[in-house]
Order: sequence, then C-alpha cells, then structure tokens
Amino acid sequence: MKHIVISLNLMAKPMLTLSLILTLSGLTGCSEADTPEPAPLPDKGSLVLVGGALAASNADVHQRFIELAGGELQARIAVIPAASGQPAKYFKQFRKDMQRYGLDEDQMTLFPVAVNDDKSTADIDESQWRRGATDFKLAEHLSQYTAVWFLGGDQLNITATLAPDGQKSVLLEAIWALYQRGGVIGGTSAGAAMMSEVMIAAGDSWGALTEGTTESYNGMQDQENGPLMLAKGLGFFPHAIIDQHFDRKARFGRLILATELNKATFPLGFGIDENTALVYTAANHSVQVIGAGAVTAIDVSNARRIKNPHAFHIENVRISVMQGGDQYHFDTEQFVANPLKHATVGHEYLNLAEPVVSGVFSRNTRLKDMLTFDLVDNKGSKQVVSYLHQGQGTGFTLRFTQDEYTTGYWQYLDGLLDSGSAFGVKLDIIPTEFTITPLSAASETTRTKAQAKH
Repeated sequence: MKHIVISLNLMAKPMLTLSLILTLSGLTGCSEADTPEPAPLPDKGSLVLVGGALAASNADVHQRFIELAGGELQARIAVIPAASGQPAKYFKQFRKDMQRYGLDEDQMTLFPVAVNDDKSTADIDESQWRRGATDFKLAEHLSQYTAVWFLGGDQLNITATLAPDGQKSVLLEAIWALYQRGGVIGGTSAGAAMMSEVMIAAGDSWGALTEGTTESYNGMQDQENGPLMLAKGLGFFPHAIIDQHFDRKARFGRLILATELNKATFPLGFGIDENTALVYTAANHSVQVIGAGAVTAIDVSNARRIKNPHAFHIENVRISVMQGGDQYHFDTEQFVANPLKHATVGHEYLNLAEPVVSGVFSRNTRLKDMLTFDLVDNKGSKQVVSYLHQGQGTGFTLRFTQDEYTTGYWQYLDGLLDSGSAFGVKLDIIPTEFTITPLSAASETTRTKAQAKH
C-alpha cells in the first residue's frame, strides 16, 4: 500500500501546529468495499446548524457547541474544511474563536479533506487533500474526538469529498459513528446546508419561482442567482430540508419550491438566519433556536400547488418564525415558544390597518419582523401583502394571513431587544402582472410649475 505523508515546516509557520493537520496515509488502494456496512444504530448525538456569518461574540452558539462536545475539559473537535476556499485560514479563525470560550489550541484539529488550495500556506497545497476522506487511519483517529465542525463555503465540495458518487467514505462512516455514540456535529453555511437528505445547492428565490430547477452548476456565483439546484446531502438531519443565510439573502422562495418538490418525503423546511443556530437533539427529536436571529419553518403539508404555465402559484403554505429559545418537537408536530414569552394574539401592541411591507421603505423589511410585528402583534390587520417583481411583467403577490391556526408570542429577552414568534401564518404566492405607468405629460407640467414656485 502506498503511503503519502504531508509534513509541515513548523518553524516557518508557527500557527500551523501538529494538531492542525493529520498525516494522510493509504490514499490509494482504499475503497468503501473494504469496510462492511455497519448495522443501523439509534442516533444519540446532536447537531448545531449555523446559518452562516457566525460572530466571534456569539457566546450562545459557541458555548452550546462546546457543551455538547463534552465541555471545556473533554471537548475534542475535528474540523473538516472541505467546503472552504481557504481551509487553513478559516480553521485558524474557528480555533481562535473557540479559544475565546475556554478551549485550548490542541483540542481542535484540522482534518485534511479539501479541494481548494489555501494561498496563505505557501508550502502546502490543500487541493491535494481531495481523497482525505478515504483514508482509514484518519477515520480511525476520529474515534478519539467528541465533535466534528464543518467550515462554510461550497456544500457540493463537502458531498463530493465525503460521499463521492453518493457512497459513504470511511471518514463519513466514522462521523456517523461519532454522532450515534452521542457526539455533536456542527457546521456553518455550507456546513449546515449539507445536513439534510435533500440539499439546496444553488439558486435564489426569484430564479426558483420564475425558472424552476436546474441541474447545471457553474460555481459559487450560482448560489446567489438563478434557478433552484437540488442535490443529495449527507442526511444527518432527518426531518426537513435546510437553507441558510436566510434573512440576508431572502431565500424563503427557493425553500418553498424545494419543499413542494419533495412534499411526499420532506414537506418541512428550516431557513436559518446568519449568526443563528438550529440545535437538534436526536434523542427526543426536537430543535431549538439560539443566537442572534431567527429560524423560519416552511410547511407545505397542506399546501395546494396550482397549475400555471407561466409562474409558480401555491396556496396555504404555513410559515412559522422561531427565535430566542423557541422549540419545535417533531414527534408531536408542535411549536413551543420560550416560556418567558407572552401571547400576542388577543393582546396586540400595534393597531395599524395597512402596514407597508414592500420595499426598502417598509416598516419591517425582514420576513421575521414583518410577521411578528406587523401581523401577529397588530390588531389592526389580519393580513399583510408584499410583492416580488422586477418592475414590469410577471411577478408575485405574497399574501400572509393570520387565521385560527396562527399564534404569536413576544418578550424582551436581552435588554430591550425584541424577540417575537409567529407560528402557523398562512401564505399564498400568486403570480401577478406588474406594469410601470410613467407620469402623464399633464402631471409632469404641474410638477414642474410647482417646483418653479419654490
């Protein structure tokens, strides 16, 4: 068997310690066929799915991950950088952040699984780590760890290295074993997207609703624009489809399409905001939201897709906004608000008949604020309407309705920072034709004269 060893010049690069990169061995002649398929075991572990852009100051998320990994004294974290364009750089950032919360440097190790070279490490070509997940010694070494963390980047790189051609690598088998014995698996951005069985790989909301799906992928730019692309994920999160960067990139349109296309098996979707985590406990099949933002749950179980040859049309989608410690229990299919929160329905703070919810001049431009402030905490309206369009031609009317199935909650949980919840809001997405009508000549003349007087 051929052995390949990657060594480091520790004197030249003091930041890259022996705990950073493990020796690669047996990169040739190894295959999944050499290892028998393990018998199914009940999952005992936890998942920490971060929506991206995790702030170093976010103590809730970092401390929860350390706690689930065994605490400050016991935690040993294997970091897998497969998604990242700069594996060493972002590992060092993660390690620095974790040291801030009490871990020692040698409690974190960078596992050599990557497809991109990091230009900050001149003497190492990380793109040579493409087959790191096939190394048996690396997989065996994982038995000494309590946690795995996946860096962000391109989720297709994670699945290509850990499950090439859809087959589990020996390292992926070892990660599953860690999870099943009670360990924690975490990831940010791409490291969260790959957790579901059906993985969102690319596209944006406008592209998904107007163009549907695609099988073409031309790199990271496709994640920001164009039709929806779905692929096979690693399946650690068994209950729903995951999306990330949800608030900043307004991805709920593409998540709705993804769930509708997989309605028979995965009618639920969870969109995780940046700097926010969805924490899953396998033992009781529940999730909790921690961190700075929200998680938006999409449920198309009772939604009705209406045939339309020109655009996406769906009615009776249920939208729920969870934040500030809110939970969802899959066994009972129930949302549970943080017990510190108070019900808003019947005790509303606002009384606005027609809140403006479209465009940058809206009172609340973010989905979570629109639903929690302008709808469930507003007795003046049982419906808010927003619009998605490009100025001319086919666009969409987004009609959010509070009905007998809708509940809301609110409380200050951190100083005077609002934390609201909205469960079971009804959403209809209706194709609509938009036309821009310019000012008439008469009105232009009137406006010019008015300006001249001043």
